[in-house]
Amino acid sequence: MKAFSIKKIGSAFGIDEYRLSNGLRVLYKKESAAPVVAVCVTFHVGSRNEAKGHTGATHILEHLLFKDSKKFNKANGNAITNYLEWFGAYINATTWLDRTNYFELVPKERVREALELEADRMRGSLFNDADLASEMTVVRNEYERSRNNPFELLDEEVLYKVFTKHPYRIPTIGLKEDIEGSTAKKLREFYDMFYWPNNATLSVFGDVSWRGVQAQVLKQFGPISMSPYPIPALTVQEPEQKSARSVSLKKHMGVSVAELSYKVPRGTHKDFPAVLLLSTIMAGGYSSRMEQTLVNTGLASEVSTFCHPLFDEGFTNFIAQCASGNSPKAVAAAMRKEIEAVGERGVTHEELAHARERVLAEGSASTDGVFNEIRTVSESTSAGDWALAYKIEQAVKKTTPVDIKRVAKKYFNTSKETAGLLTQ
Repeated sequence: MKAFSIKKIGSAFGIDEYRLSNGLRVLYKKESAAPVVAVCVTFHVGSRNEAKGHTGATHILEHLLFKDSKKFNKANGNAITNYLEWFGAYINATTWLDRTNYFELVPKERVREALELEADRMRGSLFNDADLASEMTVVRNEYERSRNNPFELLDEEVLYKVFTKHPYRIPTIGLKEDIEGSTAKKLREFYDMFYWPNNATLSVFGDVSWRGVQAQVLKQFGPISMSPYPIPALTVQEPEQKSARSVSLKKHMGVSVAELSYKVPRGTHKDFPAVLLLSTIMAGGYSSRMEQTLVNTGLASEVSTFCHPLFDEGFTNFIAQCASGNSPKAVAAAMRKEIEAVGERGVTHEELAHARERVLAEGSASTDGVFNEIRTVSESTSAGDWALAYKIEQAVKKTTPVDIKRVAKKYFNTSKETAGLLTQ
């Protein structure tokens, strides 16, 4: 019988990293605060990896991997959809731009069952046309709900302008024609391209010893071979944006919305922590600049920002719901004025201190408990470095007003801007 090996790569931030002989990365953290264990398999495939004609494939596969697998199926009386829940577990999955993750929170006595299930559906999923048909109603409903959300609708139109070639321009839910054209055969081909141990990271955090985890990882995942061919790499290069772009929509959706989006570096870039702090200074909470100058003056009823570390060059968005009687164009101009002011005059030490406190507080909340922490590490993993969230926290503590002004001038200028206006 072939022997399977596991090698320790290193340790950081209380987490040990290992590599299985088939390429599977394994992250382990001992945490005994509660008698539970979180398990997460992050596949390094998201809508970023989808080609024309296959958009939405990762999301549909997320649904289908909850159908029968070789060991876990209705015929055996241990269907994936309820097997672990009988033991009091929580089980779910999510799909996004850079990843798909499958996770469980289980009583510590049930780690074996969780690992066995995840290993089996990594390569043993049995989905077919009947399973696809049964899930299409759910997928269609998710798609239609997105059509009825004004913020989501505008955001999709904006990102389609922000990126001209990169797959980030296509929403994770996929294009309607691709969703409708999905077949089990096409999805099986996609599954066979990306769902392999050497394209995945397994994380196990909680009240369990490494000795117990190691034995189960070797037993359950060790026999799975690595992919017989290289995992397809994204070769699309997004051209540099050199001038402002815009998109306008007119729909009766109950609100008017203004959105400004800017190209920013990938999550592992040294400038990203300053970008994150700048987005918080501008629209992160009641003390933010846009809250003071747009909401408190009656131009907008609310403002928000989106800034998330991505694997490739990403985006930071500022979104404002226009107050009654104010046009999206006027609100966007006010938002732009505030952003330009930072590039010209910088920010105060007090503003930076408030933003730093907020970012660090949100970071602490995101790693509070093994379930939150394992999902945060999954997001970091998909952005290119499983320790990224911890490294960003360290960098945030050292960021200065000079750094904020520099990234404002470099990334938050009109040549990198895409404006979106939704009018009722």
